[in-house]
Amino acid sequence: MKAKARKSMTGAAAVITALAVLAGCGAPKTDSGQTNTYVAPEETNGVVNGTNLEGLPIAAEPITLTVGVSASSSSFQGAWEDLDWIKQLQEVSGITLEFRVYNSDEDKNLMFTSRDYPDISFNVGTDKQIQDAALGGDIYQLDELIQTYAPNWSSFLSENDYARKVVTLSDGHIYSLPIVRDEPSNGGLRDQWLIQTTWLNELNLDIPQTTDEFYETLKAFKEHAGEGSIPKDVIPYYIYGITNNVGGALDVINSFGVEVAGERYLSTVDNNGKVVFNFANEDIKEPLLYLRKLFQEGLIPGECLTDDWDTYITKTRSTPAVVGSYHSYQNPDVTNESITAMGPLDSGNGKSPLIRSQTNHVLRNHFTIYKNCKYPEAAMRLANLIADPDWSIQAMYGMYGDTYLQKNEDGSIVMLPYEADAQGADSAPMNRVPFLLTSDMFEKFSYAEGSAQKQRDDAIKNQYDGHIIPTSNLYPNVIFSTEQTDRLAELSTDINDYINTTLSTWMLEGGIEEGWDAYIEQLNKLGLEEYISILQEALDAFNAN
Repeated sequence: MKAKARKSMTGAAAVITALAVLAGCGAPKTDSGQTNTYVAPEETNGVVNGTNLEGLPIAAEPITLTVGVSASSSSFQGAWEDLDWIKQLQEVSGITLEFRVYNSDEDKNLMFTSRDYPDISFNVGTDKQIQDAALGGDIYQLDELIQTYAPNWSSFLSENDYARKVVTLSDGHIYSLPIVRDEPSNGGLRDQWLIQTTWLNELNLDIPQTTDEFYETLKAFKEHAGEGSIPKDVIPYYIYGITNNVGGALDVINSFGVEVAGERYLSTVDNNGKVVFNFANEDIKEPLLYLRKLFQEGLIPGECLTDDWDTYITKTRSTPAVVGSYHSYQNPDVTNESITAMGPLDSGNGKSPLIRSQTNHVLRNHFTIYKNCKYPEAAMRLANLIADPDWSIQAMYGMYGDTYLQKNEDGSIVMLPYEADAQGADSAPMNRVPFLLTSDMFEKFSYAEGSAQKQRDDAIKNQYDGHIIPTSNLYPNVIFSTEQTDRLAELSTDINDYINTTLSTWMLEGGIEEGWDAYIEQLNKLGLEEYISILQEALDAFNAN
């Protein structure tokens, strides 16, 4: 696989050069008095500092890079050095990779506080840690390195304004590259709204299309407990709390045409660029009253407001099934025979029902070069190689061949049938490396029939297309200053605790209409206006970047 630039880097160079100009002439000083600016060594016969400027291998002489990585939280992911993708990356690039695995946040904190850095890192470091290391002169500004050695990234950032904003710090410079997974079947939807079709068939019921029909269906599940395959201890509808991003009741609220994201700071952005705090919006009273009715009639169990994640998974994944409807990223039944995606539901209030997407298609801090790295040119060319379309798709879904992916002569790629996530054990690092998967790459990509991703892709196209909240209305992945981060943490603790406590009381005891004004008054006392102003300030800076 020969690494090729996606496009000419002329336009990209102009954008990245402009960033340096906006940041001010000359290299900015760090807290340590050093600069993070990269200064290119002399070129000799197409070689700079042991690095070939073009072609493969990248290394013109033996090069070893230490790579900081986070320990996997998933049991299916194999050791880095055992993955075929890593082995072939080393072989093609001529660069030996030695991995330092950080097993906990404490290990990562120690790396930054001790300043005992690897040469590069994949997805190690919070915004604050990266910003502090930049101020300390410990990591390279990547602007010049991207422009000179990474045409894939340079071209992408010049053409994708959102991604450029995500990775650019307040000084106008880039200190880390992101992971980009602009895959419609992934970020194009948060949760599917699932329902037990086996039970519907036994009761001769159709898939609900409206909130009223959903209510009647849940009542039928409860009334027919112990009949057919519906268990005596049936849970008609189960949610993981109200405000939780995964498994929560947010898409019930969205069904009433009220934009509620939940992903970041319980806030969305209106069409005028103003932050809307979702749980101070009076429009949510209608869907909250609907949810209260479901709790009051025993269609949602009260314990779901306090159950932990393991309990949620156990109940919704039990065999035989005990839960009639719930929300989940994946449908455990890829055949759609016993469980299928439904909704969003029409509430009858005249507003179009909505459902959530995600803003995880561009996530920063996935590739950093530390100042102790002796071969920053080779490191950046390695990042450019990873961003090649072939390398990126194989990083996520496994190597070309007879097991995971098949690449055809016309450039189309077919996923072969294999057990979900099996590629992580021996073939692919998956979303742990800074790959670059743009949406156009999936126009010629076919998921395996019967795969979880195929089922999700079909659900988006068949159930949710036209109802998904636009990404532009979701609060973006902004960069906060240290002061903003600290103050948001202080405010959000009290605000979120109060919201969740109040919502739980309303679900179990009622009082939504009577208590609304006092609820808003208390939110303001807890600093909601300041909270929103911080979000707005950061959003304005992000948009102006």
